[in-house]
Amino acid sequence: MVMRFFRIYLPLAGASLCLAIGWMQTFHTSPVTPQSFPAYFYQHVIGSLDGRSCPSFPVCSQYAAQATHQYGLLIGSWLTLDRLIHEGGDLQSGPWLYVDGKERLNDPIERNAFWL
Repeated sequence: MVMRFFRIYLPLAGASLCLAIGWMQTFHTSPVTPQSFPAYFYQHVIGSLDGRSCPSFPVCSQYAAQATHQYGLLIGSWLTLDRLIHEGGDLQSGPWLYVDGKERLNDPIERNAFWL
């Protein structure tokens, strides 16, 4: 029974290790922390399927990753939620900037974290 487990487990573990090393070398991704994983998952999986682009700069998923990295999971999540809620109201007033030829709302973390 134990030998059967190792006969199946070891090749699968080796194959997944090879895939993980190949993935990291192919896409040159940095290590993902547990607190930044939701933003990373959205950027690389859901965002590519969704096709819509955030009208702000930095884009919403990048903002979430920066906020959780800078302020931790609890406050970073709150800042991200706050930005998603007020984003629509700010689109009428600006401030604007051009990024890659597109007009985007300039909304850095410092603009929303003034109360910290």
